[in-house]
Amino acid sequence: MSESEAIEPTSVQTGAEVAASGGPDLPAPAGEHNDAPADGGELAPVSSGRIVDVIADALTFTLVIARLAVAAVAMRMLSQAVKGAYSYVEGCAKQVDHLADVAASLAVDDTVTSSHHDAAGVMRESLALADALSAEAAEMSTEFDNAARDHEADYGTVNEAMQSGPYDVAEREWYSNR
Repeated sequence: MSESEAIEPTSVQTGAEVAASGGPDLPAPAGEHNDAPADGGELAPVSSGRIVDVIADALTFTLVIARLAVAAVAMRMLSQAVKGAYSYVEGCAKQVDHLADVAASLAVDDTVTSSHHDAAGVMRESLALADALSAEAAEMSTEFDNAARDHEADYGTVNEAMQSGPYDVAEREWYSNR
């Protein structure tokens, strides 16, 4: 089997399957380099460097919530900016129509005045696109808010338990290969 055909290890493969696929070895199931007691008993609390992992996980959790909140704010600001541009373009279209009407009253050539009215029409057509963009940005803002709330609801208690629990959390490799 070539290196490009090697199967990446997953959390549902056995050690033999990973070895057969050419993937990296899994940690030993018992004994050396493993925190699991050889007799299958309970784990004793360990005060090792794993606290760094717990803090890193808490920071990651907090950063995910914060980034979702920032994205929601950014999308709301984009929606407002598009609405502001919408108002500006709408004002420009009205002004171009008014100027075309003034030009027509001064006997300016009809092709010139109709070109100005056409330009105002193009401006108004773009307003529909701007309005749709503004609505989409507002909807995305709501979705980012919902994602942050749902993430907090799904993982907040887990994060809290990991931070306040009396035992160290097993290293990621222990979880990923079970």
